Amino acid sequence: MKLFHFILVFGLAGLFLPACSTTHGRLSQVPASTNGQSAPSAQPVHLVKGNIDAFAHFAAGESYFDNEDTAGTLRQWEEAALADSSNERLVIEVAVQYMQDKNTDKALAVLSNSASRTNASAAILAWLARAQLQAGHTKQALASSRLAIQRQPNALDGYACQVEVLVQGKQWAEAARTIHRAARLVQTDPALLLAVADLYNLYLKEQPKDTETETQAVVLLDRVNALKFTSPRLWQRLAEDYAQMNKQKKAAEIYHRLLAEFPDPSLTRDNLLEKLAGLYIQSDDRTNAIKELQALIRDNPTHYPRAWFVLGELAYEGNNFTEAADDFEKALHWDPSIEQAYYDLALVQLDLHHSREAFDTLEQARNRFPKTFACEFYTGVIQAHVKNYTEAIRHFKEAEVIGLATDPARLDQRFYFQFGAACERDHSYKQAEEYLQKCIDLAPDFAEAHNYLGYMFADIGQQLPRARTLIEKAVNLDPKNGAYLDSLGWVLFKLNLPQQALPQLLRAMQYTPDPDPTVLDHLAEVYLALHQTDKAIDAWKKSYGIDANDEAKQKLEQFSGGRL
Repeated sequence: MKLFHFILVFGLAGLFLPACSTTHGRLSQVPASTNGQSAPSAQPVHLVKGNIDAFAHFAAGESYFDNEDTAGTLRQWEEAALADSSNERLVIEVAVQYMQDKNTDKALAVLSNSASRTNASAAILAWLARAQLQAGHTKQALASSRLAIQRQPNALDGYACQVEVLVQGKQWAEAARTIHRAARLVQTDPALLLAVADLYNLYLKEQPKDTETETQAVVLLDRVNALKFTSPRLWQRLAEDYAQMNKQKKAAEIYHRLLAEFPDPSLTRDNLLEKLAGLYIQSDDRTNAIKELQALIRDNPTHYPRAWFVLGELAYEGNNFTEAADDFEKALHWDPSIEQAYYDLALVQLDLHHSREAFDTLEQARNRFPKTFACEFYTGVIQAHVKNYTEAIRHFKEAEVIGLATDPARLDQRFYFQFGAACERDHSYKQAEEYLQKCIDLAPDFAEAHNYLGYMFADIGQQLPRARTLIEKAVNLDPKNGAYLDSLGWVLFKLNLPQQALPQLLRAMQYTPDPDPTVLDHLAEVYLALHQTDKAIDAWKKSYGIDANDEAKQKLEQFSGGRL
């Protein structure tokens, strides 16, 4: 895994000019560093006295630069860097460009020449290590990074580079120790300490279960939080780092403090509100997320259509369908390009029993966007919702073709679950088995898929031992799910094990919030098999009282002498 990147070089003119010079003014930036390591000073670097060769090559490079000859410019500035190896800013700028162009040998040449000096800085040694790492010389890169740390123990450069090498080599324990050492020794500066926090984040992405290191990272963030500094940008970085460490409360405190400093409408305030809303969404705090999003759109209702969209999503999750529909409509009014909003609006309209409006919304999306996976998938979902299963299957097949051609990752367990369920409802059991099994293969702990496929087999009386295994897996994953317990009772009944089925169905009744006619029908069948006819009749009566279905009616007429 490559853990470093390099920025474009914007120009090197002025490196050899006096600090007061404004000639050309091209050197407005120096190479940005990766993972927070420090870059060279932004002050112009003077030519070592008497180094005429370096000055001559640099002047020639200027000429090439003016003629927009990039290759010529870089070639001459390389010669200048080789002639004056003490000009570290120039050396690094040239090396970065070569590394960016994958010309690692050239980068190694200029960096090695400069790093051979006894007073070479940690920055030069760190860039040498990166070039060595890019060239695949891992041992040399590790040695150079260690020398950088030895040369300047309070500078971040060596630690950052060493962590890159160790993470790439999957030397996790040593990487963690290096970051801990950086946290102790790097000079107490909020920007540098936050850069160390970036190293913790880098490590924890690869080793998320290392709770001890995560604790150390939070300790470091708390140190930064205790420092006195005024930069809103750094405070925001600290809040983002807290959020990444799952310390949402501490992150929220910082955002609220920053909002107090920007009470008037501004882009900065809007950005903070967005961040805070995202934080609350991440921590599943719908109430506060809605509050911050509403604050964001209060003064600028037309500027943030995606805030309306997220409000719609939150309202939908809270079953506030009318409010969700209104939010999605506002999002689309101000930005008709939010494709997902069409599909979510259509789903809400179905929940509001506005089927015609739902299909009109789908048609708007179909007319605006080219044929997409999302459009076909959600059309399938909505067709299945209105029990038009043949059309649903057709659209799911179209979605699968598009997904395979453009983005196979879209064909996940949720897609195949919807596809399989539509096939089952259409009595296409072989297809249903195929797609539900794909769903299970993609997500072995997807309990609903295990239950659905197992119940299908039980209901049609096929592959009953396999059905039992599938349903038992679902129950193990969610032991208090009434639907899964009902399925288990039903498959045990189908296996002629009514004595074992009864306690499962009674537990299903216990964990089903509202009386369910299907569970009651199954319970009645089990009671009947156990020769407890009165209890069976009582269960069918309750089922018929909820759902006056023909099957319950026939059973009651058969076993109760026609009395309902």
